[in-house]
Amino acid sequence: RFLDVHQAAVDVIAPGLLELGLLSGTLKEIMEKQTFSKFFMHRTSHWLGMDVHDVGDYRKDGDSRILESGMVLTVEPGIYVAERSEGADEKWGNIGVRIEADVRITEDGNEVLTAAAPKEIDEVERLCQEPSRYI
Repeated sequence: RFLDVHQAAVDVIAPGLLELGLLSGTLKEIMEKQTFSKFFMHRTSHWLGMDVHDVGDYRKDGDSRILESGMVLTVEPGIYVAERSEGADEKWGNIGVRIEADVRITEDGNEVLTAAAPKEIDEVERLCQEPSRYI
């Protein structure tokens, strides 16, 4: 289902924010109160098609839509820490991290259309220095 993509991201991000010390309490409390949304404030995905944010329903008959072969969506969880976030060490201030993958749903699962795009820090830094190398 479409919402399962977001939940999978939350299941990774919430414990990570706790481990980094950006959140306090227990993981159960963080999940119940959704305090992770202080730093992860938007959904993980949207439809991708003829437009960057393509149209389409995310729910069908009131339930999260089942992903079907041929659908294309983004997977782009983002963490944003404001400059003076209460309770966060200042070293995290004014940092945002968002990496996007574009995924096509297939009969057998999915295909990551952006699999070859650089994602590791050294790859991204190299791309910034030598963009023609990747084009």
